Amino acid sequence: MKLRNKFLIIFLIISVLPVLITSLYTYSRYRQLADTQTSQVSDNILKICTSHTEESLDVLEHILEALYLPGENHNSIIDNIQRYRNTNHITDSKDIFQSNEKVRISLQNYYYNNNDLNGIFLFLPNGTVLGSGYGNGINVKPEYDPLDNDWYKKTLSLHGGTYLYGPCKKDFFDGKPSESISFCTALYDIYDKGFLGILMVDCNPHFLSLEEINPMPLIARLVIYNNDQIVSSTDSSVIKNGNVLEYEQKLTLDPLVLKVFINQEELYRQFGIIKITLVAVILTSIIVAILISMILANSLTKPITTLSDLMLQPEETADVSVVPYFNLNNEIGILYASYQKMLDDKNLYVKNELENKLILLDSQMRSLESQINAHFLYNTLESINSIATLERIPAISTMSMALGRMFRYSIKTESELVPLREELRHTADYSIIQEIRFNHQYTLKIAVPEICKDIVVLKLILQPLVENALYHGLNYCKNGDKIQVTARIEKSDMILAVEDNGIGLSPEKIFQLKSLLNKEPKFSELGQRCAQSIGIKNIHTRIQLYYGKNYGLFLDEQPEKGAKISIRVPILQ
Repeated sequence: MKLRNKFLIIFLIISVLPVLITSLYTYSRYRQLADTQTSQVSDNILKICTSHTEESLDVLEHILEALYLPGENHNSIIDNIQRYRNTNHITDSKDIFQSNEKVRISLQNYYYNNNDLNGIFLFLPNGTVLGSGYGNGINVKPEYDPLDNDWYKKTLSLHGGTYLYGPCKKDFFDGKPSESISFCTALYDIYDKGFLGILMVDCNPHFLSLEEINPMPLIARLVIYNNDQIVSSTDSSVIKNGNVLEYEQKLTLDPLVLKVFINQEELYRQFGIIKITLVAVILTSIIVAILISMILANSLTKPITTLSDLMLQPEETADVSVVPYFNLNNEIGILYASYQKMLDDKNLYVKNELENKLILLDSQMRSLESQINAHFLYNTLESINSIATLERIPAISTMSMALGRMFRYSIKTESELVPLREELRHTADYSIIQEIRFNHQYTLKIAVPEICKDIVVLKLILQPLVENALYHGLNYCKNGDKIQVTARIEKSDMILAVEDNGIGLSPEKIFQLKSLLNKEPKFSELGQRCAQSIGIKNIHTRIQLYYGKNYGLFLDEQPEKGAKISIRVPILQ
């Protein structure tokens, strides 16, 4: 047997055998893991969906609690509707209006924070209906009497429990009612247990929608049952005939039950992709091991086979010095050197220096900025506004609403272009906050014709100029008290101007600003811009990059007190 074949067999045993053993063990562990993961996936889907559904249902409990919580005058909604317990009592329209206002103010936060809430209504024993619709503008028809209706009787029979009415259309709502889900609960006095009425919370069916929370929509179907009636369900086509895993979880709102149906065949098919990948990796590893074994066997035996071929040649034609193995510093090299001495008396040795250069690659690590949950911050500002409204602190309410609109406007990503009226609204919101901050020591006047307000412009180009005028021109209201925004049309362009009556600009300052605006943007490396002014320079650069060199910011030199900077943009509808 040739030496090369012996080496090849040895290397194959050393490399392929461990790979096979490791692969068989890995595949066995994978099968066990797949079974475990299947069970865990099903449990996790059920937990996630149950948690989300419970969070939605918690809103109903909070609304019920709000009815019993005392307000500013230490009276709750429940205390307020005590007067309506007598069915023979004639209700004054003024009393009804005041009660409706009490309900609206106490429950308005739930309207703002729950888009799927259609309306909250109180059906009182004397026939009075308090509350109103919100989401779809629904209201109970004035002539509607619920006493003989099936939902009213079933709600009473639960003695304080919650009856789920729907999803269905309710003909006692005004307009063209669509399908909705109503949660109905009988209310009782906490002292004498007297009946006070029925609370109905009407919601859009999307209130219990499961489509958005299904983590694996291709293999799992989620269904909420009210006894045997389906309240909400995801796509049923994902569950086909075959092996189906079924899990269920009772919800806190009895008798609602959440069921999860898992297409076991599809789930295992998903794992089958991993199995195929694993087998492919194993086969690839074996093929690579065989190739490496062949390369190693060939590289070890090639010098010896070459030397044997040289020995078979006539001595006068054999030139060992040209063989690449001649200068090896090992046993092979010794063999070649010894054979060279036997061929002739030449003591010439060929020295070859092999230089290996190691190229070090420097990796720059970049830190990723953490983004706050924009929707969380916006909702927080809305909550602050609601609390400030309830607590009757108009300054905080105004500032939070203005800041909330500014934040929502800043994070809008549909387009870089917006109508000028939205840019003016954003600038006005900023001014509202600063006017309160500086105790109304300055005013912002917006004198823009209506014809200009529908022209689209780049976002966030006006507010920084107003901010610059406030801080540098008015010097925090120490050197002036007015800022004015104007607009005019010149042929196919629109000129926006921000002017203040502050300290003005010196000739040196005007020269510096014009030089800054005329400079081209510099880049320190691909994709990174050098640090420079992030105010008017940034606005000027954005406008020129978007519209061209003929547009941008221009300083108006005026002898009067104050400063004026103009923006030229093309007219786009």
